[in-house]
Amino acid sequence: MWNEKGFSMIESLLTISILFMLISLVPIVFQLNHSFYNKVLEYHAIQVAYEGVLIAKTTGMMVGSKWIDEVEFHWNFQHDGICVQYHDLDKERSKCVNGNGEF
Repeated sequence: MWNEKGFSMIESLLTISILFMLISLVPIVFQLNHSFYNKVLEYHAIQVAYEGVLIAKTTGMMVGSKWIDEVEFHWNFQHDGICVQYHDLDKERSKCVNGNGEF
């Protein structure tokens, strides 16, 4: 009476439900990876802005660029703050900080 030669219906349903759950996690993992990458680029942009302010104050250079992790960050120092432009996965982004340290 029992199916002793193969998998039972319960085992099959359990396997299918586990596979479905694992496959449904793939888009979430990609979204988290993309979000983390954008946060890392934003951190690097802030770091480049800080270094740009130091360079502008010590050498008088008002523009510059820096490569970090195969991404080029361009900084431009104005009298009221500094802006950093860079490309992420989607588009070109800009991070600006004024003289009060506000974004």
